Amino acid sequence: MKYISNVNISQNLPSVITLGNFDGIHLGHRKLINTVKKVGEDMGLQSIIFSFYPHPQIVLNKGNFPGMIFSRNEKKKRLEEIGIDTYIEHPFTKEFANISPEEFVEKILIKELNTKIIVIGTNNKFGKKQKGDIHFLREREKQWGISVIEMTPVLYDNAIVSSTRVREELLKGNIEKVNELLEVSYSIIGKIVKGRNLGHKLGYPTANILPYKDRIYPPEGVFITRTKYKAKVYNSVTNIGFNPTVNGKVKNIETHMIDFNKSIYDEEIEVEFHKWIRKEQKFSNLQGLMSQLKLDVNESKRYFENW
Repeated sequence: MKYISNVNISQNLPSVITLGNFDGIHLGHRKLINTVKKVGEDMGLQSIIFSFYPHPQIVLNKGNFPGMIFSRNEKKKRLEEIGIDTYIEHPFTKEFANISPEEFVEKILIKELNTKIIVIGTNNKFGKKQKGDIHFLREREKQWGISVIEMTPVLYDNAIVSSTRVREELLKGNIEKVNELLEVSYSIIGKIVKGRNLGHKLGYPTANILPYKDRIYPPEGVFITRTKYKAKVYNSVTNIGFNPTVNGKVKNIETHMIDFNKSIYDEEIEVEFHKWIRKEQKFSNLQGLMSQLKLDVNESKRYFENW
């Protein structure tokens, strides 16, 4: 997959494109993206995802934006797994937000990206004051020599699947519901940093990841997870929190990979979340913490017995 994160986006090949933030790449996003991929394969067109960074709500100061569901790297990885030809993460500025829908389509989509087909959601709006939408495009199909494919919202449990809905479930710790809305397991990717070595001393060494500032995470607690490292997958238990038993002050994501004992500092892992176990607790002593860790590990083992 070709990845572009600047304004030099010109493409020679004719393309089919969809545009949006795609935060979380949930069921609704996947419907759009898979349609772009299939149309591209069927029509011999380059498949393009046109997205933005930073998130428009951050740039335009629209309320208290809680944060992204996935980091830029995680989002890119998921799009690559789907099999898109080109992913454009266009810089989003206040100047860019003031581009009219006409100028955006004519100068960027058609002139720069050689767009022949636009796949767009019913509720998608773009351009200055969000005046561009499916009706705007339909009215100009012949004028611009393009085709427009409309995608209706995806419903799950009789409600529209949206990034807002995914965020709400994630912040509640409803991991199983989040995974249903995403179609795949929610995960966190990061490089391992050095911690206090407390887990190692207790017999449960952990791989520690520091949280990204502009990304949201599940609430503090312990989760059943699986961890990918160098093409292998290990059952695991992950704690998100501050280590209150030892008066920790910094939030960490700590994962104990079961039956794994290598030192992997500065290397990358991906932690897939499957189920919430319990809230983070402060124990009166380390022996109490160690006993609970043993219970957590056994629960993870039982969960994956019939996996």
